[in-house]
Amino acid sequence: MSGSIVMPQLGLTMTEGTVSEWLKKPGDFIKKNEPVLMISTDKVEMEVESMVEGTLGQIIVQVGTTVPVGTTLAYIAGSGQGVATVIGEQPSGQTLPEPGVVEGKTFSPVAQQTLGKASGSKALSPRAKRLARQLGVDASGLRGSGIRGEIIEEDIRRAASSASRQSQLPATVPANLKKRQLIAERLTRSIQTIPTFSVTAEANAEKLLALHESLRPNSGESGSPRLTITDLLLTVFADVLKNSPELRSTWENNSPQENSAVDIGLAVATRDGVIAPILHGADSLDLTELMHRRHQLTEKARQGALSLAELEGGVSTLSNLGMYRVDHFEALISPGQSSILAVGSIRKRPWALESLVIRPTIILSLTVDHRIADGAVAAKALGMLVDLIEEPSRHDWPTTPPNAEGRMRGQLG
Repeated sequence: MSGSIVMPQLGLTMTEGTVSEWLKKPGDFIKKNEPVLMISTDKVEMEVESMVEGTLGQIIVQVGTTVPVGTTLAYIAGSGQGVATVIGEQPSGQTLPEPGVVEGKTFSPVAQQTLGKASGSKALSPRAKRLARQLGVDASGLRGSGIRGEIIEEDIRRAASSASRQSQLPATVPANLKKRQLIAERLTRSIQTIPTFSVTAEANAEKLLALHESLRPNSGESGSPRLTITDLLLTVFADVLKNSPELRSTWENNSPQENSAVDIGLAVATRDGVIAPILHGADSLDLTELMHRRHQLTEKARQGALSLAELEGGVSTLSNLGMYRVDHFEALISPGQSSILAVGSIRKRPWALESLVIRPTIILSLTVDHRIADGAVAAKALGMLVDLIEEPSRHDWPTTPPNAEGRMRGQLG
């Protein structure tokens, strides 16, 4: 019995993927659950395992090709079946045409098949049509992500970015470079598609540091993670987002869409670049749960073991560079989110009370998608954050230090 390898849907929002490397070649024997190829999305690169045991037959989709979820990538010959046999077989109802030419361009069988399904069936918005002309994108083969399946500007930009990446990359790319390319693609898309502005404020962190000292003594025992300033900042930021419906919205299908969940990304530095796993439902986690989840995601990010589900979604991201002695910076919003909070180091700085004194302060910069919110909304949210940092008692914290055994239920907000 023969089988096939298809482009998997690794996350709820994944619609397409790119074959970045074949780990096996035709004729190789493959065990069940053995990695066969690497695929990349705009967020992550991951291995794809074979669901059956057999011999790898025909490879349909070559390295560097982007195809929709569900597309057949290769065939596998089962026990007692030769490679030549499985190469000649096709799944029921599926035909692979010969390479052809559409409007003067040569397409692979998979690409031509995709074009055949979509050609003439998708409407383009006027702005998308104009952008397609400007970027030289053939929109006939694109899958529309609009409300009624129409092709919108974001589809055109994504197609242009994908075509540029495929035309410029060599057949094989070092793993670390692939990750840099994924990061570069996302950041370029952020700059090109998200109109942003930033608001900045300095907060007295004296009481936040005192809170950290009072809560951390038992953390780190029995192999459990240590409570960090980042954990406290994530907690108060989740509180702010919970009470800021505008900043929980994301820009989708040319309009803001409010999200009920407070899902926050955390920027993590790895050897191959920054990656931001998502703490889903951050506002519903008590401090112990948040601390453990933050630790797990950070470790998985550094080991390159994050799943696509752990990178999907999010309404905002926290990027803390305080450990690098950075005073102040502005960060780029991750595509699909509405804001990002950039945090500098807590340092002793001049602070004006009745007289000039020295206090530990922290500088916060909130960058917001201007399509989602205006300056007053961002300023109000930043003010709430400053208030919670300067007066942590406004938040319901656990009365005993978090540890690995007990799970204190501190209500967040």
